[in-house]
Amino acid sequence: MLKHLSISNFKLIDKLALEFHPGLTVLTGETGAGKSIILSALNTLLGEKPGTDIFQDETLPVTIAAIFTLPQKSSLHQRLSDLGFADSRDEIILRRHLSLKTQGGLNNRIYVNDQPSTGATVTAIASYLLEFVDQHQQQNLRQPKKLLNLLDTYGDLLLLRAEYSNSFHAHRQFAQEYQEWELKISEAARQMDYYCHQLNELEDANLSLTEENELLDRRQQYQQAGKLKELTREADELTYSGSNSIIDNCYRLQEIGAELSRRDRNAPQTGESLTDIIDTLQEVYKHNCSYMNSLDVDEQTIDATEERLAILERLKRKFVTDIEGLLKLRDELKEKVTIFENRDSEKEKKGIELARLQQKMLENAAQLSTARQQQGDALAAAVGQHLNDLNLAHARFIITRKTIDPTATGRDQISFLFSANPGEEPTAIEKNASGGELSRLLLALKTALAHRYQVPTLIFDEVDTGLGGSTAAAVGRKIAAIAKECQVVTVTHLPQVAAFADQHLVIDKIVLPDNESTLIQINEFAADQESARIRELARMGSGEEITSEAEEHARALRREAGKVDKGVN
Repeated sequence: MLKHLSISNFKLIDKLALEFHPGLTVLTGETGAGKSIILSALNTLLGEKPGTDIFQDETLPVTIAAIFTLPQKSSLHQRLSDLGFADSRDEIILRRHLSLKTQGGLNNRIYVNDQPSTGATVTAIASYLLEFVDQHQQQNLRQPKKLLNLLDTYGDLLLLRAEYSNSFHAHRQFAQEYQEWELKISEAARQMDYYCHQLNELEDANLSLTEENELLDRRQQYQQAGKLKELTREADELTYSGSNSIIDNCYRLQEIGAELSRRDRNAPQTGESLTDIIDTLQEVYKHNCSYMNSLDVDEQTIDATEERLAILERLKRKFVTDIEGLLKLRDELKEKVTIFENRDSEKEKKGIELARLQQKMLENAAQLSTARQQQGDALAAAVGQHLNDLNLAHARFIITRKTIDPTATGRDQISFLFSANPGEEPTAIEKNASGGELSRLLLALKTALAHRYQVPTLIFDEVDTGLGGSTAAAVGRKIAAIAKECQVVTVTHLPQVAAFADQHLVIDKIVLPDNESTLIQINEFAADQESARIRELARMGSGEEITSEAEEHARALRREAGKVDKGVN
């Protein structure tokens, strides 16, 4: 709920700080006193685009801040987490600073819990915290999507609607995938001969990722075979076959070492080390011989290598890619051909799955439509009773449902039909409802929906304009009834409404001594200020001259409000 609102330098407000209570808060004051400025400031905080005429003093910034206590069980907590406000505090603080730029326009800074934020974020958060009920909301009664939301909220059908929505999107997504698959099959049918030819060519090539490098190494080898053989022969002579080879010298060293050992036991013992060296040199000799033999490449092998490299080069040029790309293309073509070959069985499976998803969607839609029909009848009956209480005894309110093609919200087109006078057939609201009748219809709907409200605070902005007498009293009772389900803040001119207030704020316009500037101030009636409250109700009912009759009428309104509060009929 709205807990605190502070405003500075906004229009006629110099500095203002308000604490709000649960239940019904009313803002009253003489015409032109500035009651709507409070709501205008709140709207500005929550994202409304302000003009440059909002500054009480253009040299100072406008600052608006509000503190809301968070609902305990609400999707708002998850939404805040998604927006990057993951702390688990029980309150949220919204703040906006506005100042004039020297070159024109506005500097605009927005904060959520003292973190810089955006207007879009604040608007998203605000939709979970409060709702304005005004002439704009009356326009919502003319929008089918809004009417559907009202009905689903009243009937507690949002989970059923979400279940249907899931099945709708699952069917639509699969249907789209199925359509894309059919397009692929259709395209494949036109290209299949070409695909098969390419696939056969690539498969016949028997490609390998490492083959090309191996062939290039082989080519490089036989292109310099003469020099390689010359070097290997020299290595062979040095190692083994030459007249003064390293191995022969090692054998001679072994003989010398043995002779030394026989003559002097202190001579170095080199025999074992030389044996290891000789074994290593013999391994070198064997590898060298093997390598030298491999250099004997016949013309047939050379021709085969060149032919294979030419095949690979031709394929790379033809398909404009490397060997890795050729292998990838081969696999893609194989998949396309396989899909095409298995198209009949795959189509049957996909058709069965599509029919299953469609059946589930239609079953969920039918279940949702049945519930909407039942809840629509119940809502119409409840609204009809509230309209009767609001002195529209002859009013008729009907909710009709028309079956349409499936959409994300169901197969139902909802219409609210209304007539205020006997003998009139209910028609679309915009065709025959006056402003006052539309206000009472909206209030009747809000009363019927009060027990399902998902936002903790409702702001009523002069929804009682143009009403009086017993109708005004009925409006007061309805607003008070809604305030038992959630916090309600209302601007009103009617004492019949203000009498029900749990918190009564009075706005006064003050002309400063210089007679050139005006400010507004707000006073709150404390619990022990009943007499002052009576005088305010009397002023609202009679004007500037407060008569004893007006005060007695105000006391009667307070007594009547007290009975309602205690549940006395």
